[in-house]
Amino acid sequence: MRFGKKSMTAVAFTVGACVFLSTAFADAMLGSGYDQLKGTAKNTAAQMEKGLNNYTVEALISLKDNGQSLFQVSNFSKIDTEKQATENTSTTQYSNGEARSNFSYLDKKYSVYKNETDNKYYVSEMPESIERGNSFSNPFNEKGAPEVEKIVDAIVGNLKDYVQAEERPEGGKAYSGSLSEAQVPAVVNAVASFGIKQMINERGRMERNSNMPDIESDIYVKKVTGTALENKAGLLESLTGDVILTGKDKNGAQHDLSLSVIFKLSNIGSTKVAMPDLTGANVERVSQNGGFSSKYVGKYSNNVIKEKDGKFVKIGERTLEILSISEDKVTGKYYETAKPGFEAEFGAADSFQFEYNLKQNGNGMNFFKYTNAKGEQKNGQLHASGSGKLYLELDIEVLDSNSFRSQSPDNFDREFSRVFE
Repeated sequence: MRFGKKSMTAVAFTVGACVFLSTAFADAMLGSGYDQLKGTAKNTAAQMEKGLNNYTVEALISLKDNGQSLFQVSNFSKIDTEKQATENTSTTQYSNGEARSNFSYLDKKYSVYKNETDNKYYVSEMPESIERGNSFSNPFNEKGAPEVEKIVDAIVGNLKDYVQAEERPEGGKAYSGSLSEAQVPAVVNAVASFGIKQMINERGRMERNSNMPDIESDIYVKKVTGTALENKAGLLESLTGDVILTGKDKNGAQHDLSLSVIFKLSNIGSTKVAMPDLTGANVERVSQNGGFSSKYVGKYSNNVIKEKDGKFVKIGERTLEILSISEDKVTGKYYETAKPGFEAEFGAADSFQFEYNLKQNGNGMNFFKYTNAKGEQKNGQLHASGSGKLYLELDIEVLDSNSFRSQSPDNFDREFSRVFE
């Protein structure tokens, strides 16, 4: 897992949420202990990359509207930097009550991935020629990080005075504080307004049956509270933050949005990372070309189904064509077609070509780049089934080199069946 600005994008779903968390949330959390806590965060990230042999990281982000849950994402990672092995389990609970989970394991030899869609483990053996990077990448060392840090420092400004930093009896420091509505400067409210609109738009796109409120005006930060604990070794072992924003939707109705963030670092030196026991499990061995051979060249499709008036209705079709397959490359195209009369309900139809290149996807997870109907660049993934079917994941958010999360719409059917002319 990655944390900091890049991981906030991954965990909080949108760039807008990331910008908001790295400003409004930071403003409240850091107060007079800002420089001390920032130093602790930098030291912790450095140790997680190189220094700590093994550890466990937990992260939870949730959003509520007037007390009702809109979404919640949890991530549980076990990392062994010596063995270069990681286990990651992530679960997303959607506003309609549904939940989706996936699991991944990666070491120097094997890659294992499983999602609950087909209840199957995809196992790939990593060739010795592929070099593995660190199990955790320090976000403070990434390109652009110093510039982001300067921006956050400038926005925090005099807000450093609102939080106390105290020595803990067992060693280390405890940071806590809060900001009320009157203490939040205009610049933070401006960033919050932009960030929350971006997050709402993104979630609405991800979930076609989303309950996200369409907040348009009078958006401002109502309250921010936070705590952080530094242990005697100078490592950030926990961080919590709650942000309450308020705003009005297009009908003038008031909404209080509660954004909660929790981070924990634990089991340092005692975390055990092991490949899952696949005895009796539904396992598919995936070669380094994603399990593809020339027999998979052809057309595949599935139906776009919507429930209407108590019945299932076909409103369109998805088509996936595999154009060519070589030893290290798969090329193809994907397009969606709305059934006449259902264009409005279908929405924007995606259409793109793609190329999966093994040399650019050394982690064995079969990612490819594509551009969706909105002109946004996204990640996709393909799996070939022994039954002659293909499994397609779209809108994948890469958390790091070891784990990722699919953001495909709830009604997206990942299974594509061969079309026989």
